[in-house]
Amino acid sequence: MLKPICLLVVIFYMSIVVSVAQKQGGDIVLTSIEEISENVQNKLLAKGERKIQIYLIRHAKPNLQKSFLSSAGEAQEYIENYNKVSIHEIDTNQVVVSLKKPHQIYCSSLPRSQETALALFKDSYLIVSDSIFREFELKIVQADFIVKLPLDLWKGISRAAWLLGFNHEGIESRKEAMKRVVLSADNLEKLASQEGTAILVGHGMINASITKELKKRGWDVIQSKGHLNLGASILQKTVSL
Repeated sequence: MLKPICLLVVIFYMSIVVSVAQKQGGDIVLTSIEEISENVQNKLLAKGERKIQIYLIRHAKPNLQKSFLSSAGEAQEYIENYNKVSIHEIDTNQVVVSLKKPHQIYCSSLPRSQETALALFKDSYLIVSDSIFREFELKIVQADFIVKLPLDLWKGISRAAWLLGFNHEGIESRKEAMKRVVLSADNLEKLASQEGTAILVGHGMINASITKELKKRGWDVIQSKGHLNLGASILQKTVSL
C-alpha cells in the first residue's frame, strides 16, 4: 500500500515541477561563461589557495513539435525523436563566452548536446563528447487504454516510476544512472583542477544530479539555472595550491 501512495505523491510533485519548468523555459536566459577574476585569484594566492569552478550548461531547445495530448505510444515516439533531432538556431547574444585558450569542453553523446557545444564554442576549443554525460534514459510506461493524456503527464508518471525503481526494463536503472553521475563529477573536478574552469554542455536532470553530488564534495552553488535551455549552473570551490 505504501508504494502506490508514494508513487502518487511523486507523480503530483513531478507534475508541478514540469509545469514550473515549462513556464521558466519560455524566459530568455542570458549566460556568461568566463574565468574567475584575477583579483580574486591574486588575493587567494597570497594565502596559498586558488578558486576553481564548474559550469553545467543545458543544451539549446530541440527542434521538435510537441502535441499537448498523446497516447502512450505517441509519447514514446516523441521521446525517441527528442533524442535524435537537431536544435533550434541559437541566438549568439544569449550566451557570451569569455574564456582563455586552450580549454576542453565536455558534452554528452546526444545530438542536442553536441550541436549546442559546437554552436557555442565552434572550433576555438577542444570539444570532447562522452556518453557518461548523457541524460537519464526514459521510456513511457506501458498502457493498454486508448485515452490520450498530456504528454508531460506521461513523462512525469514514467519518470516517477523510474525514480522509484520501476520502469527501467531495456534502459538503465536509476542506480546505474547514479554511478554515471559520480563518474561525471569525478571528470569535471579533474578538469577544473587542471584548467581552473570546467564546462559541461549537458542536460537538465543529470546537471541537477551532478550539482547535488558536487555539493556533497564541498562545492558552492553560485548560480542555479542548469535546468533551462542554454542556462548554466555554476559551482565554485577554494582549494589549496
